[in-house]
Amino acid sequence: MTRLIIIIISCLCYIQAFSEEHLKFLGLPIDGTVNEYASKLISKGFYVSPDNKYAGKGLRVMEGPFLGNTEQFGLHYDVDTKRMWSVTFIRSFFKETDAKDLYNKLESLLHEKHNEAKYESPLEGSFVSSCSFQNNKGIITLIIIERDYDYQVKMSYTDRINYRPVYKKKRQKELDDVENGLL
Repeated sequence: MTRLIIIIISCLCYIQAFSEEHLKFLGLPIDGTVNEYASKLISKGFYVSPDNKYAGKGLRVMEGPFLGNTEQFGLHYDVDTKRMWSVTFIRSFFKETDAKDLYNKLESLLHEKHNEAKYESPLEGSFVSSCSFQNNKGIITLIIIERDYDYQVKMSYTDRINYRPVYKKKRQKELDDVENGLL
């Protein structure tokens, strides 16, 4: 009997050691369907943005409290399964200094919150400023993009587990396009 209990406990420990966790945004794991995730955000004071009517497939726009303001967030999901894979925050500024102030604040908070993550800066691309925080749960990217008339601070939380099937599907479509002569 003791041997059976030890085997069961060993199996449970083994399973727990290899179970994967999802990246969290605002304390919520980026998992489940977009409707499930949206309802969790609604319980935190969020609501579907009026701008959601302009969102394309695979994106739901919500608004809610963040850093003392009401901000917009994009919930990215697989259009076939409706499974969440990323949350994005974007704020626009007319002045580069204002964008850099928010960027620096967010970067500092991310360093404090995710100090165990692999930090990389700058990222490849033509960004004003950029960095990423990567761990076994996913990646958080923070960038400033200069556009014609403004600067955008963009922060994306991408869950590793749920993004894999999305990436594979996109990649397979690209390979199919090459095979069918569409590229």
